[in-house]
Amino acid sequence: MIRRQLNRSGNTLLCALEPLDDAEFFAENRSGLSAAWSVGHLACVCDLFSSWFDHGEILLEESFHQTFNDLGITFPSGTSKAATVGREKFPKGLLLACFRRAQIKALHTLAAFDARLWNSPGPPAAPDSLPTCGAVWEHLAVHTYWHLGELAGSMPRFFGTYTLNTLPHFFYEPPGKGGAACGTDSTSST
Repeated sequence: MIRRQLNRSGNTLLCALEPLDDAEFFAENRSGLSAAWSVGHLACVCDLFSSWFDHGEILLEESFHQTFNDLGITFPSGTSKAATVGREKFPKGLLLACFRRAQIKALHTLAAFDARLWNSPGPPAAPDSLPTCGAVWEHLAVHTYWHLGELAGSMPRFFGTYTLNTLPHFFYEPPGKGGAACGTDSTSST
């Protein structure tokens, strides 16, 4: 189930963001984030969480983690997260590739994970909010979904669309319901 969630959410994210031009990809959204920052952040979390199960192996450079998932306690700088992403250092193609590589690493680590340890105490490096090994994987499975929702609500391109919906249902009809004939007003009372 975790693998399926990672695949579905990751594929939705990449299919939706790949067509964006640089201006839209790096644009600061209402939340102070950008699609660029979100992709980099998701890559870092996949890399970090999977490292707790694969002997601390980190795939992405330290500067990448500092930009997209800085865990240090700092005072607010007044700079949005979107503004911290330098296009020259972190171009769109690199960010998308890093997300893919980090998620593939996490999927390989998950495949090697001993499911009998699911309810065992979390890895020593994990925060208290992830008390078991399974909780780490469960969080990772929903993390991309959270950011899909955030992007759907903060980027005008996605308003009123199913683009970031992981379960589009354009052709679904509930059992026993007939669809309105094409060209008729389905809201009419007649």
